[in-house]
Amino acid sequence: MFICAFVGQRPGLYALAPAVVTELAGREFGDALSKVAKVALAKRADALLRQLQGGPGLDNDDTGWVLRINRKGRAKMGDNPDLTALESKAVAGIEALVRRAVLTETHPDLAHHNPQVAEVHRFYAALVVDGVLYRVKLTGKTFVPRLGQTRVLHALSAVEIENAPLGTLPAHGTPKASKPQAQPTTGRIISITDLLAGATLWDGTPLVRP
Repeated sequence: MFICAFVGQRPGLYALAPAVVTELAGREFGDALSKVAKVALAKRADALLRQLQGGPGLDNDDTGWVLRINRKGRAKMGDNPDLTALESKAVAGIEALVRRAVLTETHPDLAHHNPQVAEVHRFYAALVVDGVLYRVKLTGKTFVPRLGQTRVLHALSAVEIENAPLGTLPAHGTPKASKPQAQPTTGRIISITDLLAGATLWDGTPLVRP
């Protein structure tokens, strides 16, 4: 189990192995592109999150943590009018995105000062939707165990697609035979340097590269 014994940027971040890319067709929740369809996409995303909310949580390979989806997290990632259609589409691959996301930063809850939140974590993952590569930012939280609890709880609170797309996969991405469109495909990778190009810490400070 990964022990988060740092505050700020993760030590050795740029020495980590390349990240596995999650690939979606972009049609997992439907094809339409109108404003009405955006609402429908959000509702489909919310339905999937509601289903996952009742499950055991989502595994993250990098840390070994299980990130649970709670009510507040579902409200941010699901039927939320502030989300773009692309972000709703990304929820179709949320299990793969969480599994492949790389922890980059940890800090106290400086935004809300919630005494129940011990730490806030920022993860990044690579996502291809309809052939275009995006960087996805995932926010997780570690909660202080309540009285009588011995287990530390981790929760996923947000999934956001940052800014403009990164473009196409770099030349070192390794193609692999595709799987059915209903399942996120895998087999291509992106270096941590390429994945985090232009990314910042929570306060806007650029990540420090070696």
